[in-house]
Parts: sequence; structure tokens; C-alpha cells
Amino acid sequence: MPPGRRGRPPGSANGSKPRPTPQSTLAFGGRSNKITKPSIPPPSSKKASKPNERQTKDIPQVIEDETPAAQEDDVKDEDAVVEEDKSLAEGRETAFAIREREAQKEEEAVDPAEDKARKVSDAAVKRYWREKEDERKAPRVHQQQLSLHEKILRHFDLSSQYGPCVGIPRVRRWKRAEGLGLKPPIEVLAVLLKERKGGEGKERAFMDGLLGGSAVYA
Repeated sequence: MPPGRRGRPPGSANGSKPRPTPQSTLAFGGRSNKITKPSIPPPSSKKASKPNERQTKDIPQVIEDETPAAQEDDVKDEDAVVEEDKSLAEGRETAFAIREREAQKEEEAVDPAEDKARKVSDAAVKRYWREKEDERKAPRVHQQQLSLHEKILRHFDLSSQYGPCVGIPRVRRWKRAEGLGLKPPIEVLAVLLKERKGGEGKERAFMDGLLGGSAVYA
């Protein structure tokens, strides 16, 4: 059986051969395929605008205004420190003057205990210390170079029943113990008055000197 007639391709109606259709090609260098990035506009050639003259004038003016203020604050701080030092010095002078006034009043006032202590003889002082030595089981060591008065005063310093001996004069400590009814030895006050009369000054306790006490003794 003969094959059926197929449809003719376009362009073959007159029996001529069909035209070959051009094959599409890829173009790699053409304009249509060119990929472009968004371009950044070039910087403007115009010069940056100059700052306002008023602004340039205000900047150094602010700096100049702040510098004297800081200096004034420093001066005020220094003045405050100086005034504080002056007030402290005045306070110390006032306290010292008060101590001197109290000491003068104590000296001027008639103290019956001091009158009684002035009547104590040297023999009574020696007898008092001999009794203290007899109470001990062994003799005292490292005190051979000390005088009799110094031994009595150091023994009084270490007698804790009469209160602390640091930061207070010996006479005031003796009178405080007397006022509290502790009955301190009258011989100790007699020794203190004799040392004061001799000008040697035995007001400060020996332990106070060892511990570096800073009390001011009138």
C-alpha cells in the first residue's frame, strides 16, 4: 500500500526546496547581554560649605568661659581646705586653752588631799614601799637602776584597780580614783607633788610613753 501524502512544509508549494531557518546563536559580547552595575555618582566638585562665622566664634568662647570656671572651683576647694585647717587649729588651741584654764583652777583650788599628801614625810614613803616589797615572794628584777620615786610611780601605773593609765596624767588619775572611792595610796600623790615641785615632771605614765600616747598634759 502506497504511503499517504504528507503535508508539505512551508515554502514548498511550487516544488521548490524549503528555506533553511537561521539557527539562533548565543552572543556573549553583545550589548543586550551586558550586565551593568548601578553607577555611583561622582563626588560633586563643589567645595564643602564653610562653617558659619558665628559658630567658629562661639567654640573658643565656650572653652574660654569654661576654663575660668574650673579655676574658680579649684580656688574654692583650696580655700575650703585652708579654712578647715584653720578651724582645726583654732579647735586645738581652744582645747589647749581649756586644759590650761582647768589646770590653773585645780592649782588655785584648795585640795584637802594635796594638803594631806604634802604632810607625808620621806620616811613614810620608804615605809610604804617596804611594805609593798614584803608582799612579794621574790625581789624585783631589772629595777636596780631606778629611784625609789620611779619604782612607786611605775607600780601605781600598773595597778589596774585604779583605772587605765594611758592617756591621762598621773595626778588626774589618782584624783579620779579618789573620787570613785577606790582609795589610792596617799604616798603616790605625795611622790607626784614632790616630783612636780622639783620640776622633773612625772605626769606621764611609763606605759603611755611605751605605747606612744599622744595626750597633752597641762
